[in-house]
Amino acid sequence: MATTPRDHRRPGPIEAGFPPSPAAVDPARWDRLIGPDNFYNSSAWVRALELAHGDTGALTAASGGRLLGALSVWPGENDEPGLFHLPTLFPDLAAARSARWLWLGARRSTYNELVRTRGEDRDRALEVLLEGALRLARDRGLDGVVLPYLAAGDARELTRIHPRAVVLLHDADANVAVPAGGYAEQSARMSQPDRTHRRAERRACERGGTTVEWRPLAHEDVARQAAALVTQTRARHGGTSDPAWMLRSFAAQATTGVLDRAVGCFAVRDGRPVAVNVCYTHHDRLYGRYFGFDYRAAQPRSEYFVLCYQAPVDYAAAGGFHRYRLAVSAWQIKIRQGAVLSPLAAVVLPLHGRFCDRRTAARHNALTARLWTGRCAARPWALAPEWNDWAQDGPDAPASG
Repeated sequence: MATTPRDHRRPGPIEAGFPPSPAAVDPARWDRLIGPDNFYNSSAWVRALELAHGDTGALTAASGGRLLGALSVWPGENDEPGLFHLPTLFPDLAAARSARWLWLGARRSTYNELVRTRGEDRDRALEVLLEGALRLARDRGLDGVVLPYLAAGDARELTRIHPRAVVLLHDADANVAVPAGGYAEQSARMSQPDRTHRRAERRACERGGTTVEWRPLAHEDVARQAAALVTQTRARHGGTSDPAWMLRSFAAQATTGVLDRAVGCFAVRDGRPVAVNVCYTHHDRLYGRYFGFDYRAAQPRSEYFVLCYQAPVDYAAAGGFHRYRLAVSAWQIKIRQGAVLSPLAAVVLPLHGRFCDRRTAARHNALTARLWTGRCAARPWALAPEWNDWAQDGPDAPASG
């Protein structure tokens, strides 16, 4: 049988591209680089963010027409304490206090993975992306780049690529492995006290006359109901009380097609919805994203716990989804509900010099890992094995590449 001779030509050069937005990149080529856990960096999601909240930007690494890597770029929130403000993330590090950064990854995403090929060109593609990001930061008069909320393994990979990049742990991602038996099987694995509390939450919801219904958000009336509920919860926690923000987000998602993957888990009383958990499907994952409650017309009866942590596990099991992703914040509630926490890190790369030395980074990471270990002392199963990789605090620790 004839065989095709192997092509021994050296691969072509990998070049950086600076498209004006992620929308300028072919969605199919972008999404070929996206894994099941990286929904918030998918082409439809990042394009919807841009439509709803303004232009961002993108970086690409390509060779001979092949897209090998990509990054979304956005301004971050350099002056606003919170989730995307470096002094808030690293109050113990003086270098975070004065510099201004270009932020990489999807806008306001609290979970990022690298959008890159896994082939032999991977390392060079990442190097080109970092070089391009530094060029953008310099052109905009900023001090460097930061990619936050990055899966810890991907963060370590980036710091191996660039000698001055540093990786710093700063948060934990929560997710649930969905058992075939749904929530009944999951709760059977909990401790007796946790199982008793979860049953009490479900009974409180049922005694209030609440039923659970799943409705697709691609229907305009359903999206409006969800937007009104989510807005009430946002306003209660200091956000806007105008539903236009949420409606604009849903409209943008409808334009890019991502709303076709959205489903609302509604709590219904007396024929009307009083609460919702808006979820998205991606590969074999279910993502919980927005919660809302009608505080003006109803009193909560544990709907939050049922809609966000119990009903989705049954829905995911029935739909063949293998993981329910919950993201950051409210980690105490999440681990009591059966979630497992994985480490998240930021990669920080200044234009000049280092953000901090290797020993300082290693010490910070070891202390952060121990902090999360202590938080989960009563439920050690809630810590993913990756935390063990960050306990070493010597100069050769894997903290900064």
